[in-house]
Amino acid sequence: YLMSGNYLRMIPYLPSVLCKPRWTAQFLADRDAMFFPNIQIPGKGACPASDVRSLLTGAVVTWADLTWIRQVWPGPILAKGVLSADDTRRAFDTGCAGVIVSNHGGRQLDTCYPTVRALPEVVRAAHGQGPVLVDGGIRRGGDILKALCMGASACLVGRAYAYGLMAAGGAGVARAIAMLKADLERTMALLGCDTVRELDGSFVDVPKHW
Repeated sequence: YLMSGNYLRMIPYLPSVLCKPRWTAQFLADRDAMFFPNIQIPGKGACPASDVRSLLTGAVVTWADLTWIRQVWPGPILAKGVLSADDTRRAFDTGCAGVIVSNHGGRQLDTCYPTVRALPEVVRAAHGQGPVLVDGGIRRGGDILKALCMGASACLVGRAYAYGLMAAGGAGVARAIAMLKADLERTMALLGCDTVRELDGSFVDVPKHW
């Protein structure tokens, strides 16, 4: 099933909303904030946010659907949410160009594998068939470095961009990227590496049973 997270977990954040009445009023007054402009409904325009929950809970997605998507979509496909060797192999066998190791921020199944735990298994199963990207827990440049050392092709971040956007708009996003880049370069310099191509498993101590 496509299922959203448990909204009860958001209750602790309610005081933060209540103590910022101006922001809350501006958000509620922003009609565009209540829509997803990247989801266009024929004849109706952008999808209302209120419809998303029913869409998520009313759909069942299987590997057969990914096969259908591969048939109708000519471009590259990245399968996100991969956490096991079996899913990795099935994704590539279905025609995916690559996979994204992700637990969706731990908001859906909050006790599933952290992505750093699943990454080595997925990299081995991918066997160089395509890029292996990873997200979740990427907070600093050092986190990016560790993921690259463990075989990831690249890292994805979401909250860092979101925090920067909320704080200062586009300039905040640019600042968040610059901070991650500077921290990565600093950590590489401390390890004596000039380029990311020099990063490998010798720089991290990964448990053998991973």
